[in-house]
Amino acid sequence: MKAGIFFTGSGPILILFTYPSLDDPGLVEKLKVKGIDKYAAFEVPVDLCRERYGARFPYVAQSLGEKEDLRVLDYNSPHTFYTFKWEEMTGPVKVYSR
Repeated sequence: MKAGIFFTGSGPILILFTYPSLDDPGLVEKLKVKGIDKYAAFEVPVDLCRERYGARFPYVAQSLGEKEDLRVLDYNSPHTFYTFKWEEMTGPVKVYSR
């Protein structure tokens, strides 16, 4: 499992995912189907997500399973943005899939 902050047109969201990378074609397609076809994303450590989101983390993560999929951990843009320091993020990866 990996975690990433995806900066989209409506603001940043924190997503847990099982795809190999932030720009994996399967992840790009899954986000496109959900209306996200342009984003800049930064990977963040899963352990930090677990620590900072407490009981919410296992609740969301448990439904992810082994198959390639994603779950939104935080869609509150200001909260997502300020939960992590820039130094804790790796990236960015930029995607435009129109």
